[in-house]
Amino acid sequence: MKVVALMGSPRKGGNTDLLTDEFFAGAQSEGAECEKIRLDDLNIRPVAALGDEWKMRVDLRADDDARWVLDRVAEADIVVFASPVYWQGVTAQMKCLVDRFSAYYMADWLREGMRGSGFFVITAYGDPAEDESHWITEPVKVWARGFKAKYLGQVAAAIAPWGAVAQMADVLEQARQAGAEAVRAMRE
Repeated sequence: MKVVALMGSPRKGGNTDLLTDEFFAGAQSEGAECEKIRLDDLNIRPVAALGDEWKMRVDLRADDDARWVLDRVAEADIVVFASPVYWQGVTAQMKCLVDRFSAYYMADWLREGMRGSGFFVITAYGDPAEDESHWITEPVKVWARGFKAKYLGQVAAAIAPWGAVAQMADVLEQARQAGAEAVRAMRE
């Protein structure tokens, strides 16, 4: 079982990063192999102009790191979209990668690789008065449907200060349990 986390947060050791580590601990307790891909450390450019014919699209920016990441995603059993909420959506780092999916959307290698895989969301947001996780979870649910993947759930924390989730034992435990449950769900 292979778990790949797309880390959209630019903050190493931040809340989303720490929650992903706990998710990994749970997944590894079930024997999963885990890989975290820090999008901020890679060269992933925005999508270039694409044609209207899905099957004939060409990624005009295929010389950057996006295709390498998409290959890793296609090989994964579980894909974790880990991004804090930034202005009602995923971070720019994550958005650049997600937009690049459209260049390969009908490619057999990507569609076959993602069909039946599990999608999971890890997010943190700063407004404790209102659940802002929907800005991340709802798009990922749509992406899961588009690729015929399974939406496995989410862990969300209403916390903004860097690394403060480390003091939230209940949320960390929720992330750890979610990792184990996600692996078990994909084995069923």
